[in-house]
Amino acid sequence: MLKSIRQLIMSLRIFLAIKQYCKQKKIYCKINSLFNTIKISRNFSSLYFTIVLKKSNYKTKVNHIRRKKEKTIQVVLLTSEVDYHYIFKNHLELFGIINLSANYSYTYLLEMVKDYIDTFLQ
Repeated sequence: MLKSIRQLIMSLRIFLAIKQYCKQKKIYCKINSLFNTIKISRNFSSLYFTIVLKKSNYKTKVNHIRRKKEKTIQVVLLTSEVDYHYIFKNHLELFGIINLSANYSYTYLLEMVKDYIDTFLQ
C-alpha cells in the first residue's frame, strides 16, 4: 500500500513537470479532472501520459483513450506493474512505458518524459 502511494506521488510530480515542460515549449497540454491522464496536443495529434497502477487496467485505459476521434494518438503508460507479455498479448499499441517501480531517480524519469515529448513533437 505504501509503495503504491509513493508511486502515485511520483507520477503526480511527473505530471506537474510535464505541464511545466509544455509551458516552456509553448504547447497545449491538459490534465484531466481525475489527475490520471495528461494530454499533449499538436496538429490533430495527441500524446497521452496515463497513470495505471494495476495491470488489469491497462487494456481499459488504453482502449478508452483510443476511442477518441483524433488523427493520431500516442500513449505512454506510467505504471508500477509492467507486464510486457500482457501488453503484447492484448495488442496494446503504446508509444512507451515508464516503470515507476524501478529504482530510477526523479531526474532520470523526467529525462525519459522529455524524450517522449520531444520525439512526439518532431
